Amino acid sequence: MKQEFVELLRCPRCWAHLELTTFVETTGGDEIIDGVLRCGCGASYPIVDAIPRVLTGAYSQFPAFVERYRSLLNDISEETEIPTGRFERMQAETQRSFGYQWTTFSEMATDFKENFWNYLYPATPEFFEGKLGLDVGCGFGRHIYHAASCGTTMVGVDFSSAIESTYANTKHLPNVHLVQADIYAMPFQPSTFDFAYSVGVLHHLPDPSGGLQGLLPLIKPGGTGFIWVYSSARRFTNAVLEGVRVMTSKMPHTLIKTLSFVGAVVDRYGFILPYHVLRQVPGLKTVVERITPPRIKLYHQYPFQVLYADWFDRLAAPIRFYYSKSGTEELMQGAGFVDIHVTATGFYGWRGRGIRPRDV
Repeated sequence: MKQEFVELLRCPRCWAHLELTTFVETTGGDEIIDGVLRCGCGASYPIVDAIPRVLTGAYSQFPAFVERYRSLLNDISEETEIPTGRFERMQAETQRSFGYQWTTFSEMATDFKENFWNYLYPATPEFFEGKLGLDVGCGFGRHIYHAASCGTTMVGVDFSSAIESTYANTKHLPNVHLVQADIYAMPFQPSTFDFAYSVGVLHHLPDPSGGLQGLLPLIKPGGTGFIWVYSSARRFTNAVLEGVRVMTSKMPHTLIKTLSFVGAVVDRYGFILPYHVLRQVPGLKTVVERITPPRIKLYHQYPFQVLYADWFDRLAAPIRFYYSKSGTEELMQGAGFVDIHVTATGFYGWRGRGIRPRDV
């Protein structure tokens, strides 16, 4: 964690500044490796492996850290009553699923640049330059990587251990800061960011509306919010998938990984490779392009690793919501955005852009 990031962080309980205690830092002291962030209200949060973990029950997730620094943590009182209702259970299952997914499929198998600009259309590199932005649900860092390359200072948030993959993929970027935190209890004061985006995240939350409503106040009045969510347009396909997921989402992750590999192999060699070969045969290209499903054309652009990871996402995620265009607009309106524009990204999703009202 870079020293200057402390100034941005707040206690999610009371929104007060946090006081830093450093245990281990890099030579020169420009980055904290291990330490603690304390608040006057009594809350405290560990910094583990250069990432602040601003979560309820964070110490229980890092027993090796607690054991290593036990003599320095005598004044730390971990929360003893962590909510365990259905909402919290779904959150925990989602945290485990995506933590496994993005630490397993953490490689930047392709640069994802075209993918990034498609999700955030009509934003351009000029839009980002000189701003402070927020990536909510940064996964393994594919989007924050490109946002940071546009001259903006970026903050990435993820609820799961996937944040460690983001760190591995972006630690060389001086304008990227990361924190493990909960979208329902974000560790920032209101009106901090010039823009924020959440790509492929809201539809996996137990309460998507609540997540987006908590995001809006963090954006400065007049600032921009971007989202991308699954489309409900493919009703039959979605229904079949959800029928399969009733079983697969409850399986061990190692078994889902095996099934995902099989699905990716079938796609790759049963559909994508024949498409690639046949479209180059003189006289066949027009026919092949006409009869090939859009998803085969889409995955033709990506390496096997992307196909493999997407199959895992498809089968493992505990929660998946689907939206129509009007449903996406209502989601953003309900959060308080204005000047909302929603457009399709093929049959698979909706990208939404909205503005936080200035008169707040």
